[in-house]
Amino acid sequence: MIQCKICGTPLGKEPTRDHLETHWKKHHSWHWEKNQDKTPEEALLKKR
Repeated sequence: MIQCKICGTPLGKEPTRDHLETHWKKHHSWHWEKNQDKTPEEALLKKR
């Protein structure tokens, strides 16, 4: 199970880029504003 590194919300086993981007914009818009140069994967996924 992959988790959001910002809030720990489970994102499923294989979250799609769209799923990640939606979660990021919806739940972490402040982080989205500051990190638009990052991909959703870089911003949200914990290193394994």
